[in-house]
Amino acid sequence: MESIKISIDTAIALLALAVSIIALGISVYFWRRQFRPIVTAAIKTHGAGNEAIAYDLVLLNSGSIPAKDITLKVTDESLQRAFGTDATPDNKTRWLACFLSTTQIRALHNGDHVSCSFGMTRANDSGFWKMRAQLAITIEYTGWFGKSYVQQQTLEIRDSTSFTGFMWG
Repeated sequence: MESIKISIDTAIALLALAVSIIALGISVYFWRRQFRPIVTAAIKTHGAGNEAIAYDLVLLNSGSIPAKDITLKVTDESLQRAFGTDATPDNKTRWLACFLSTTQIRALHNGDHVSCSFGMTRANDSGFWKMRAQLAITIEYTGWFGKSYVQQQTLEIRDSTSFTGFMWG
């Protein structure tokens, strides 16, 4: 039986090869996690006055490739807890259209956003939404190359122009 002798130079070369293969694997792993669309939602103040605050629902793709076939879902339980006294059937039709199964955003390019009107709040929860109510939503979409993604997110109904609620008048 012959013994295999490995010189120091060969051992260093094999170690360098192993480190390079591991580094390549890690790079590919993180590249695959980054090279995708990342779609998030936010409730933004459209306009605010002393009577009411009107909101927009904004979807943003902050990923590195476009997203397509984006749909939004919300549970009835989450909605019921968030409704104010002005959540009439007409207002629900108008401001919850973004959650209909037929409402789909066909494409949202990376770095781009879309928005829609999303109700309002008034004093004493007399608006469509209760102030500071939370909505648990699900964003489902497909990447440009066909991979599907599901993003869970909690939105809070509040004035987005001031994170404390106080501003210079």
